[in-house]
Amino acid sequence: MQKATYLKFWIMPVGGNDTSQIIGREIEEFEKSHPGIKVDLSVVPWTQAWKDIITAAKRRQLPDIFQIGNTWTKTLTSISSLADLTERVSEDKMKSKFHPVAWSTCEDEATGNVFAVPWGAEARMLFYRKDIFKKAKLSIEDVSTWDQFYNTCKTINGCDGGNGPIGALGIPDIKDQGLVHDVAPWVWSGGGDYLTKDGLYAAFNKPEAVKGIKLYFDLMEKDYAPIRDRKVPGYAVYDFFVSGKYGMCIAGAFVAAGYLPGFFGTSLSCRSQEMMDKFGVAALPAGPGGRFSFLGGSDLAISNHSMNKHEAWQFIKFLTSNDTQIRLYKNIGALPSGIEPFASLFCQGTEQEKILKQTYSDYGRSYRQIDFWGGVEFIISELFGSLIDSIKSRKYDERLLSAEIAKYAGQVDYILSL
Repeated sequence: MQKATYLKFWIMPVGGNDTSQIIGREIEEFEKSHPGIKVDLSVVPWTQAWKDIITAAKRRQLPDIFQIGNTWTKTLTSISSLADLTERVSEDKMKSKFHPVAWSTCEDEATGNVFAVPWGAEARMLFYRKDIFKKAKLSIEDVSTWDQFYNTCKTINGCDGGNGPIGALGIPDIKDQGLVHDVAPWVWSGGGDYLTKDGLYAAFNKPEAVKGIKLYFDLMEKDYAPIRDRKVPGYAVYDFFVSGKYGMCIAGAFVAAGYLPGFFGTSLSCRSQEMMDKFGVAALPAGPGGRFSFLGGSDLAISNHSMNKHEAWQFIKFLTSNDTQIRLYKNIGALPSGIEPFASLFCQGTEQEKILKQTYSDYGRSYRQIDFWGGVEFIISELFGSLIDSIKSRKYDERLLSAEIAKYAGQVDYILSL
């Protein structure tokens, strides 16, 4: 009897506490069709993933296959940790199967070589309570632009939400890379970016980017997006969808699907119609530089030091197949990065689907891949965390904002000069 090949597979908790069970079922399906391959699954916490992957990469102890944030590819490529998949994706004609923005996170812009394959996608949108909007005589058009959105926040802040006064907007105050992604659409719609086009210098200290950063954190300072009374930092989605503490909330489709199964696609089991009718969704407001959403998500990569690259590639093809992507959306709400499964899931023509498709296809944007992005992302996260601390301690003002942005931009410039 031929000896089985064992693959080590690391993922983050994409299905929450049920991740091992949900992904375990996919592994069972794969092993049935590939009897000579066994997969050993490990779930790595989101907060620990980057550190664990970098540590394992330096020791050449990465698992055969692992999930990476779609902003990490170039950094891991620069330290020779990812296997070059260019020939494999070419042979299997993979590129044309995925959304272009998702695929761009897997390629080296300079060489065109491919080092990962898109897996789950994510797009941030604005969710709102229809009853609050109706009471305030507002509509979806009243959040179309920065000015309209700001005025809407002012209008509904403090309104009676049924259980007392509500905050206008629920947004996260977790000080991690997710905060960088949350602010990115405001930087872009201000006409700015985090880095210059050549990737050599910080650009979040330029006037266009500062406009977007200021708008985002001013919402917290004015308590339109209240964070001062939170005893424990959080993502605010539970308080919006369940506790009713906010009139609006910025969240990803992946997050919303956990609270509103069936909201975007009827292929998920729906909750009560009353619950479904309570919420609406809109694209993020447009600024002077346009309208954008951060198209996040994750990719799958193979360790450059794996001795089982052929078997690992079979597993990646299985996990990114149309059928598997559809199952994962139905089970955990992860948006497919593949064009065909996305289209097959969202084909009912509802208003929610239209917003999702438009955000995903027209407004979705990710970062340019550079070698030092992992370090840059950490520094920007520190900047935004510092601004949150200053708001909570009531020390935030325009002068502090400018000083902090300048300080952290200097740190980014130093890293990029190395």
